[in-house]
Amino acid sequence: MKKKPAIAGFSTGPPKCNKAPLFYFESPKEITVQNDSRATASLETETEFSKDARAIRERVLKLGEEALKGKSKSSADDKLYKGMNQYTDYKAGLRREHTISSEKACGAHGPLRASAHIRVSTRFDYHPDICKDYKETGYCGYGDACKFLHDWGDYKAGWQLEKEWEEAAKERKRKLAMGMLNEDDEDAEKSDEDDDDSLPFACFICRQPFVDPIVTKCKHYFCAHCALKHHAKNKKCFVCNQPTLGIFNTALEIRKRMATQGK
Repeated sequence: MKKKPAIAGFSTGPPKCNKAPLFYFESPKEITVQNDSRATASLETETEFSKDARAIRERVLKLGEEALKGKSKSSADDKLYKGMNQYTDYKAGLRREHTISSEKACGAHGPLRASAHIRVSTRFDYHPDICKDYKETGYCGYGDACKFLHDWGDYKAGWQLEKEWEEAAKERKRKLAMGMLNEDDEDAEKSDEDDDDSLPFACFICRQPFVDPIVTKCKHYFCAHCALKHHAKNKKCFVCNQPTLGIFNTALEIRKRMATQGK
């Protein structure tokens, strides 16, 4: 069998190198919990349970109970001062109310022990505290002692008011875009509203411009001499027929307007 002749050749390609990876990492193929929401966490910021006020008070009550029953061991150092917390309270064993559960209310227990396991939950209540029975039926069994508000009025929530305002703003923009409403018309609407709330320009009694204007409790404006003349005959308001109680205050708003018009 003839051998193939050797062919001398060369290549410009890169030399063959080892394909073994330099860095190798393999996953453990297990799912690890990154966050347990601290469901089993315990509060460790407070005093230890063996050193807090409750533990100290329990030891004092136990000493008093043992002393009452004669179980306390006498020793040579009975007269040695051991501190205020080691004082034997002999009267504690004689009274039934000297217990941990009863002393929490009177304050002798000291600072209460915080709960070891706690889960914080937050609730934002923007609704006013309105009595539901009074709002729906008009009657509440608690009467004036009810801690909730007795009101029949119906109020809109904040999100409802914001929604209505946004809808009105969108409608106004749409009319402006379509040419149905001009900026001058919008200013005219605002000015009309201001005119409706403006002050009167004449006295309700004499129908003449104000002379020394005054205002009553019911917010009606008259001339001073017209109001006094009418009050001498009738003690009620000329417009709304409400008792004036003889109270006539100076109408500062109208006087200010008269001063600006005079200038």
